[in-house]
Amino acid sequence: MRDQGTGRPQWISVDLHAVCRIGWIRLTFEGDASEPLFAPHATGHPRCGTTAREIRSSYPLEFVVEASTDHCAWTSVYRTAAGTGGVVNIQPVRPVAGRWVRMTSLRRSSSHPLGLSGFEVYGTAGERRPAGAVLGALPDRSGPRDPAAIRAVRP
Repeated sequence: MRDQGTGRPQWISVDLHAVCRIGWIRLTFEGDASEPLFAPHATGHPRCGTTAREIRSSYPLEFVVEASTDHCAWTSVYRTAAGTGGVVNIQPVRPVAGRWVRMTSLRRSSSHPLGLSGFEVYGTAGERRPAGAVLGALPDRSGPRDPAAIRAVRP
């Protein structure tokens, strides 16, 4: 997800193709609070005075993650006003029913475009899930252990 640096709230949603029990969400932002922010050199040349570690995207300082079964009424799953970017693992207190999961950035870390490079949703698949849906074990040890976990990824 890349916005145009407008400063308006930006959102992205993932369609799981059936109502599922959502147990865990992972957001991966291009930058985090530990990385220096890109600032153009006084000469105006984009490569002068940089270390090649600066980032040219922002991450949300304030954002909300919501789920919906009908794409109209949304239930808040997670909300923060202290976002740090990087990888954000969200595990609700109890699984949430939803077909759609949406992340809305309300305030960014800088005026640079918002950079979201991963949006993963894990949980238990609904009964009427399409045959082409990705099903299987979670890819690493940091998430819940559910052999029938769903995985939806949208960059």
